[in-house]
Amino acid sequence: MRNRLEVLLAGRSKDDLTELEKVLNERSDVRVSTKMFVNGHADPLQDVFPTPDAVILLVSRNWQAELESLQKRPAINRPALLVIGEEGNAELIKVAMRAGARDFLSPPLNEGDLENFLAQLLREKRTESSHKAARLTAVINAKGGSGASTLAANLSHILASSLDKRTVLVDMDLQFGSLPLYFNLSPRTGLIRALELVDSLDLLALEGYVCSYQDGLDIMAATPEDRVTVSEVPEDRVEMLLKLLGEAYDDIVVDVPRWISGATAAVLEHADKILITMEQSVTDLRDAQQLVAVLRRELNIAESQLTIVVNRFNKNHPVTIKDIGGALPGVRTITLPNDFKRVSQSIDIGTPLAEFAAGAPITRRLQELAKSLTESEGQLRTRASRWSLLNWARQ
Repeated sequence: MRNRLEVLLAGRSKDDLTELEKVLNERSDVRVSTKMFVNGHADPLQDVFPTPDAVILLVSRNWQAELESLQKRPAINRPALLVIGEEGNAELIKVAMRAGARDFLSPPLNEGDLENFLAQLLREKRTESSHKAARLTAVINAKGGSGASTLAANLSHILASSLDKRTVLVDMDLQFGSLPLYFNLSPRTGLIRALELVDSLDLLALEGYVCSYQDGLDIMAATPEDRVTVSEVPEDRVEMLLKLLGEAYDDIVVDVPRWISGATAAVLEHADKILITMEQSVTDLRDAQQLVAVLRRELNIAESQLTIVVNRFNKNHPVTIKDIGGALPGVRTITLPNDFKRVSQSIDIGTPLAEFAAGAPITRRLQELAKSLTESEGQLRTRASRWSLLNWARQ
């Protein structure tokens, strides 16, 4: 189990340790190890490796030495601590708190109190795990109208519905974004308000700023009443929001408008994968070259993070895959078949392709692409550079 809690039981009473171990072993989300003090040893973590997530310490008459041994460790190296000891011993409780104890219980144990302690630790571990594993995929057009929004919408739906990834789809086009319509949704509040309040939001409050399409897929977008352009959004707000989303979801898919400012640069620099959509034309290819150059030169994006998605592919078109590969050496190129009628109908009725046309070639190709995104662990990476105020739209 990915988020199983590693708990060390420590104490001097074999009977008490065995009884508590039986209780904890009934849980599938906790793995228990036991350490019984012998001779003069008093440190619960002596020779214990790796460090557990939590220590449940059944203190003895030698409680002061046991707790002081933990207190001597740097706070950052101490696991969560639950102390079980004599009721009403004020000095014991005080020393336990100094040693970093989160709670103090006395026999006979109330299983509800023990459950509360474990449940809080599990919530924290799951939050930390999801933050580390969050994948961020940015989708951007090389030239306007190349299908980035369609790609972002359908990839996010497949990640959630077929690959069982808790996914959020973010529409960064604050003026003309239409992603909620791809799912027949209309946000009442959303991205702008979330950015305004992001420094005070927690995971529970975050739920008020997304539209849910189905279990596992949420959409965050601006509302029609919002009057803010992406160039007005501070990049530090975007970074805070990405961090918060990374704690709540397995995958983040962002539809990035074709305007690289501080806010959109923050998304692109944090992205694990950037999908650049284009069609087979000389102007699309030129714009794709310029965009790739900007991403590499100004944002230090590696070629391995980039994928060119040739939308509405036609093998008989004068601009061939070989031409595209030659113009963009080192960048992966994939194709999506031309199925204009099905895609248009899917958008018009607000139903993703995986539901509207599950067996269509374009749907199968999108499923392959979505699966490829999950083949590596994601992370919200530390930014490697700062946007130099070069305005891509003016090139």
